[in-house]
Amino acid sequence: MSDLLHLAALRDTTAQPGSGLPGYPQSALLNQAYALWLTACGTREMPAWPDVTERHPDLLHPQTLLLSVQQEPLDFRYELIGSRIQAILNTDYTGMTLSQVPHQRPPSLVWDHLAAAVDARAPIKGVVPYVGRSRDVGGIFHIVLPLSDDGVTVDRVLVCVDLAPPIRLQDGTPPFTQLG
Repeated sequence: MSDLLHLAALRDTTAQPGSGLPGYPQSALLNQAYALWLTACGTREMPAWPDVTERHPDLLHPQTLLLSVQQEPLDFRYELIGSRIQAILNTDYTGMTLSQVPHQRPPSLVWDHLAAAVDARAPIKGVVPYVGRSRDVGGIFHIVLPLSDDGVTVDRVLVCVDLAPPIRLQDGTPPFTQLG
């Protein structure tokens, strides 16, 4: 996991709201989520969930997820799932932990990105492949924003997701075909 920690963005106290995090992928939605998170931080290292919802009550965007963090042993429980994310999931994960979802338990990129944000106590941007039924989604860009009620321990993570369009060849066909 230490190789993922280099992805953690160090909080730039000189950053202007909307400046976003450095690195790939560039996404207006992810940059806006980061700017809102920075604003909610105020002078603290991390905001609490109530700080985010008080300042930005509409932050539970259709493309966000809120997960609670279990510390020992580390695990993540789905609390809230935005409507757009719910529409592309094969199952309603609300109330489930990542360790209960076979393709999300360790080792997985999803787990690694969430754990890296908890360890670094800083936002993490990442990309994960999309495997599902929606033909309108080619990949998932996300930012994991740590939240803390006591200002020290990460007890929740807010994940904002930007859905990448599917990759198509010049003739409009997908680059791979499904056999069978």
